[in-house]
Amino acid sequence: MSTTDPFVLAWNSIRYHTTVLMDQADKHFDAIASNLRERTQDAGWIPGGLSRRPPPPPPPPTADVRLGASRGVGAAVWGWAREHKWLVAGMVAIVVGGGVVMAKRRRQRGKRRKALKAANGARKEVVVIHGQPHDPLVKSTAHDLERRGFIVYIAVSSHDDEQVVLNEGKADIKPLQIDILDTLSARASIARFLSYLRNPAVPFHGAPSHHLRFTALVLIPDTHFPTGPIETIPLDHWSDTFNLKLIQTLAIAQLFLPIATEFRSRILFVTPSIPYSLRLPFHAPEVAAIGALEGVIGCLRREVGYTGVQVVWIKTGTLDLGNNGNGGNGKSVQACRADVLGWSPSVRSVYARGYVNARAVGDVKGSSLREVNAAVIAGMLDRRVKNVVRVGSGSVAYDVIGRWVPEGVVGWMLGLGGGRRLTEAVSAIESPAGSRGSSAGAHGSLESSVEWERVDKLA
Repeated sequence: MSTTDPFVLAWNSIRYHTTVLMDQADKHFDAIASNLRERTQDAGWIPGGLSRRPPPPPPPPTADVRLGASRGVGAAVWGWAREHKWLVAGMVAIVVGGGVVMAKRRRQRGKRRKALKAANGARKEVVVIHGQPHDPLVKSTAHDLERRGFIVYIAVSSHDDEQVVLNEGKADIKPLQIDILDTLSARASIARFLSYLRNPAVPFHGAPSHHLRFTALVLIPDTHFPTGPIETIPLDHWSDTFNLKLIQTLAIAQLFLPIATEFRSRILFVTPSIPYSLRLPFHAPEVAAIGALEGVIGCLRREVGYTGVQVVWIKTGTLDLGNNGNGGNGKSVQACRADVLGWSPSVRSVYARGYVNARAVGDVKGSSLREVNAAVIAGMLDRRVKNVVRVGSGSVAYDVIGRWVPEGVVGWMLGLGGGRRLTEAVSAIESPAGSRGSSAGAHGSLESSVEWERVDKLA
């Protein structure tokens, strides 16, 4: 094909113009790129990789500058706190008090304070109380547990006590006849009670049956003990004290131990604590009984601890039993005077003043029985419970005094020694060389008048 051919001429023309056009386009794009590069070198919105790096930041402030600033702020705060110290103290008290209250409320939220019920809504938790049915503490405990949904049984040993329980008029407070003097009868009563717990219970006709659970045994020994000098307390009073307060309590605990170990129940002892803590003079029977009971509680706790049975000892202080009204102090003084007048003149001259002072210990407004009820509920239901719980006025203070304060200081606090010193003074005046028996008749009236003048002032 020749160069003059029309097709060749056309192809060469296209190639030439295309090459020229491409060259012009390259030059044009190079110019645009150069222009953009020059204009975007100082632009701040371009990424770091495409734009110029910013200048380095200024060096941080030195440590002296920072320390000076912090000292300035701290000094200002401290100065303000010193100027408004009462306001700061109030704020701290509010914060701390509020934190304590909130912590207590959180702890109380997770604690159960009522008995569990069966699926049909009936009561299923059973509690047995041993004590005198007419005792205010026993009555208060029984009624409080009944209000919380428990089936309460009060162990009685006579028909009169059984009638006292029935007169309460509560369907879920029932007597449980246990005659501890008759071993066979007592064991038969326990066997019937155990069968009652094991067999399914039907609350009403047509309702589904459920099983009962023995929750706790609450032992409340009688709090009335004979008082007076040891030389004046007859031996039969000692025997009655140990039989009624100690032996009966141990017998009931012994009878219920098989049931408690089977159901993993808790055993609670509720006893007074002030005379025992102070080894209060003229209260030897009570101190001896509570001391013996303390040893039994310690042994029992170690014996049954591995079986899942927990033993709790609730020590009570001074309680308001409803007889501490306006005439309570006067009645106490009259009773004290009647006791002293029953002694022989020689004994009265030696022990009268000390007896009056010892009887005055704890003779104050007591705590409400609701505190004991709350302690009983906590001992029954709390997951973690202390072995010894102290409730009531003076239960903690007198325990600390009896443990750590020297005996001479405790005797001075109780007002002991005055009666003997007064006796020796009177003896030196009227019959210095006489014996106690011979001098008693001579100065008995004087001693009695001096002592009862003091008692009348107390009244």
